[in-house]
Amino acid sequence: MAAKGKPGTDYLPRNVVNAPAIKASIARRSAARGDDAPVAAWLANHFFRWLIGSFESAVRVRSIDDCAALLGPGEEPPAWLVKQARTSGLPECYYIDPEHAFLIEKERMLVEFLHARRGTRLADKLQRITCNLAFEMWEREHRRMQARRGKGWVPSSGKALRECLRTAHGAFFEFAGTDAHLREEMAFESYHMQHCLGQFADRKRLMGGYGEQYVEAAQLGRLRLFTLRGADNLPHVTISLRVDGSSLHIDQIKGKQNRPPVHKYVQDTLQFLRWVQPVPERHADCDSMGLIHQEAEGGEGGGWTFIADVRDQELMLSVLALHPDLVAHFPQPPASLQWLMLGMGADRLQALHQADDAVRAAAHALLSDDENGANGSPWWMSPRHRPAPAYHIEGIELPAHGRWLDADAAS
Repeated sequence: MAAKGKPGTDYLPRNVVNAPAIKASIARRSAARGDDAPVAAWLANHFFRWLIGSFESAVRVRSIDDCAALLGPGEEPPAWLVKQARTSGLPECYYIDPEHAFLIEKERMLVEFLHARRGTRLADKLQRITCNLAFEMWEREHRRMQARRGKGWVPSSGKALRECLRTAHGAFFEFAGTDAHLREEMAFESYHMQHCLGQFADRKRLMGGYGEQYVEAAQLGRLRLFTLRGADNLPHVTISLRVDGSSLHIDQIKGKQNRPPVHKYVQDTLQFLRWVQPVPERHADCDSMGLIHQEAEGGEGGGWTFIADVRDQELMLSVLALHPDLVAHFPQPPASLQWLMLGMGADRLQALHQADDAVRAAAHALLSDDENGANGSPWWMSPRHRPAPAYHIEGIELPAHGRWLDADAAS
């Protein structure tokens, strides 16, 4: 018999002749899915109580023989029902098929809802959510999803993704070109990354447009597509590699809005390149991130690396000439780099962590008096680097440019 519902709760009282079997079936399916303890406990409590009191496909039991038939061979009507039928007549009672299709569908919805709470503020408050509230929240969230679909959003099932490499900020997954969910996963990627990989002209059928060419290339094996996803399954980097026989060539490495990935994910991308080993050639997307392939010297030290660790000065400078913002990642920039930045303009030196005295002196000579003034002076005019009073060496006063040596350098 189902427990009586408390006044003011969402759960109604109802006599169900096979309540123990229903609870056991919920537990069995939960174990088969591998539900974590909070989810299993919620289903055993809230879903079970909702089924007992509110499941619409319950069958009315009209007699003891009727009950026996519904329970099936080998199952006896519960003792409480037989006793009450003998003493005061058959009470109003019901039978619920533990494997009813509608019951299974409701359970699927709730499991989807509960699993989606992982990592949210509700994760530790599941038991406060009633079954009816969970259904309402599920409906609201899916209405929002439908509205977002009209703008190109498609949910991610993860079925078209194959994990291939774990990194500090998540894991790289490869899009499975032969999976039926490929288009949905690509559309999800593009919605969050705001690029054209999964932008389809027909957003309902996910066909046509830019996305179609990428789907076709992935299905035919001409492109291999990868995504860096965080723990929340949101993408951060999208990579496409062009297949040429047994070789892979970098096609694109994109962050959001087709921009270079933010510096936070540079090391993750570097780890990926070292793992996948594409053809070692310069690529504009790699250059913009500061990811360079350098040749080995003496059989050692070759491979993909970050620009601050590149040995070849000519290669380093050629990349930095195109992407001067990368100088911010050099704690001790070499002199050649300092002069390169100065050649782009004295204000460029502000991106450096430090500059040699000769470079600072040359910058001072290039700046106007106003720019060298006390108000809004550049970093090299800070007290540590401010010109010292004129000094002499062996009675000879140094010319003006010598003032850019630190005062304690004179001896």
